[in-house]
Amino acid sequence: MTSCTKDNTIYDTVTVTKRDTVTVKDTVTVKDTVLITDSVLTESILTSHPWKLIKVIGVQGGAFMFYERGGTNNTQSFDNAYYTFNADKTGVVVDNSGTAHTVTTWSISNSGKTMSYTMYNSGSITSDYTWDNIKYKDGALYYDDYFHDNFINVNTHSQEVQIAK
Repeated sequence: MTSCTKDNTIYDTVTVTKRDTVTVKDTVTVKDTVLITDSVLTESILTSHPWKLIKVIGVQGGAFMFYERGGTNNTQSFDNAYYTFNADKTGVVVDNSGTAHTVTTWSISNSGKTMSYTMYNSGSITSDYTWDNIKYKDGALYYDDYFHDNFINVNTHSQEVQIAK
């Protein structure tokens, strides 16, 4: 009988070196500066162009009043109304029916936060109007409007927004 022996051991060493270098550089700088400030109402701003109402919320003679340009739930329309104030302290208010009402005088006071004007309602009947808490922001006038309409004998208080016509 023959036998076979194996005493020779072979060692095989394999070394694998793998290097992946990935460098990603991405710099994003976003600068967005928005400066919104409320400006004081000046004569120059007021007389620069005619003004049209875009929103009215208030009470007239005890009745709720709401208007939003293009809206569907308005209690009355101001779609055709606009205001023009002239540098000589006069002006005109055109109502929704197209009737022009002369503004006999107007003035700005309280550091641009209040404006008063007198307007002919009908014939020789005039009423005095006060816009208070005025802000001029992003091209729009925001204010509280207080007046007693001597033609129809009612008090009105509303918050209004107007933009250039």
